Amino acid sequence: MTTAKTFGGVLARLRKEQGYSSAHQFFKNVGGSKTLGLSFMSYWDMERGKKLPKSWRLKAVLSALGIGQQSPKAKELVRAYFRALSGSDELVQILAAPATAAVDLPSRELAEAAAHQARARRIVNLTVAQWKVSARDLATQIINYFLIDTAGWVTVRELAEATRFKPEAIKRALKALAAARLVDTSGDKARSRLAGKVVNDIPIIPETMAIKTAVNANLETWLAGTKVVGGTNMSLRMTKANMQLYRQHLEKAVNLASVYSDCEADRQESAIYSINTRICRFAPRD
Repeated sequence: MTTAKTFGGVLARLRKEQGYSSAHQFFKNVGGSKTLGLSFMSYWDMERGKKLPKSWRLKAVLSALGIGQQSPKAKELVRAYFRALSGSDELVQILAAPATAAVDLPSRELAEAAAHQARARRIVNLTVAQWKVSARDLATQIINYFLIDTAGWVTVRELAEATRFKPEAIKRALKALAAARLVDTSGDKARSRLAGKVVNDIPIIPETMAIKTAVNANLETWLAGTKVVGGTNMSLRMTKANMQLYRQHLEKAVNLASVYSDCEADRQESAIYSINTRICRFAPRD
């Protein structure tokens, strides 16, 4: 296998792990050439190992895939890229920092690997158009989230009782979500087409910046009136490098929460929780 094909193989695998079953689905969902700056055939040639992208395109590809630049997946793709450029592993090995671990916990690592694998099989991605519909107003976004986390049919009355939105607002939201092929409706009932799935966060690309702002604003508004059932807070000094390492651990911990989800749980004995983490620079102030 050539080094270019090795890079293409890593790219294709990461794309599948991010919930895009085909190269064309990924290209279309993230906004195509406007986002990636290249044609579909050029992108497909990258996955097939026929060409390597310009180095500056890697950032756009990682962003569109929803992969953080400091994450292990990003580093794996970059290593494969430089391996392809140099034709060997020698330079990559020089740059790669040796992996260290304070303790050997193979059982925990195996459990986490199994959890991540189980989560990967449930990942789905919304199109930019679907994200736009979901974020169009508070009621539509919350109703969409509620239905994704709830298996089976849910009546307008149940939605009104759970969210306190008026039936008229709920019906308008369901109509918009149905048009976007996010939910099915039948009379006064609705169910999500994505129930039980793990929806990837909206990709940070130029076409989604306004949508991302709306999503965050809706969540801030909604969570402002919710009951806090847990949490912790601390301040400590650390280097930027260590902060990035901790951020990766935190993201893994949050993602693993999906292993505990059960959209089929009894609705009277369960609730929908929001896990929201933030890392803020405490001092010095900007």
